[in-house]
Amino acid sequence: MSDTKKSSRTFMIINCIALGIIAMNLTAPVHEATHLITQMLAGAKPEVLAFGCAGTVDPTADISTVFWKVMYSGSAALMNIVIGTVLLIVLKKFRLGPISRPLVLMTTMMHYSMGFGYFLRDFFLYDPNPDPDIQQGDWAKVFENFDGNLALRITMLIIGCIGILFVFFIAYRQAFHFISDNNDKKERNRVALAIYLFPYLVNAVVFTLVELRGPVAQDNINSFLIISPIINIFGMIGFFWGYMFVAHMVKPRKQNVYYFSPCVEKKIVLWIVAAALLAFDALFLCPGFYF
Repeated sequence: MSDTKKSSRTFMIINCIALGIIAMNLTAPVHEATHLITQMLAGAKPEVLAFGCAGTVDPTADISTVFWKVMYSGSAALMNIVIGTVLLIVLKKFRLGPISRPLVLMTTMMHYSMGFGYFLRDFFLYDPNPDPDIQQGDWAKVFENFDGNLALRITMLIIGCIGILFVFFIAYRQAFHFISDNNDKKERNRVALAIYLFPYLVNAVVFTLVELRGPVAQDNINSFLIISPIINIFGMIGFFWGYMFVAHMVKPRKQNVYYFSPCVEKKIVLWIVAAALLAFDALFLCPGFYF
């Protein structure tokens, strides 16, 4: 491989890692901000907003109604699904460029993974006898509000499973917009590594580390060591399987739907933006803003 090709491949990987960091910052904080805003609409007083959590106290609305039983703790996952759907429409309807298209794809997958992931995960995380009277997981709290109704839990589990499988489908189908020759296994591997595997691995490690300064880790490190890997590793597992399906496991698409390869140019401004967001996360957003 020539030096030019090597540097182009390296820049494509670095660019996609940077886009993955930006996409995560367009996902997790939006989830927590949705919690905060929803609960404030219920009359609750804000306490903290951080990268991985939001806290409020003393709602004044009647949260015993069906609406608030669902929305008070469950609105953020629903918002993730709404945003993921809007972004998926953008992916399908607009001819995006070599930087914007990977960013929208990653952000779509992250929102869907987070939204549907809560339905799937919290079926198992729900504790009928929580100790010390605190449920782990947004929708586990919703299930608690309905006394652990088994029909509701099974329904949300099914929706969660279908949603995560849909993320796998999106990852497979959308990757071929970046692949000029569907039958070229090396190109499929090169593109899937850049847009899926490297951003997945980097984000899983980096955001687990930066969240060590967050309120969840500071309050209960054992709880953090359970929650953070679930969210950062298993929660975004669609990226891993997207890589596996495209590069190794599933026959390539017969139809060529190529638009643009991911950007292979040196994009220093993009790298600076990603680094600045990481610094902001580590220094300010992960420790949290207290009200």
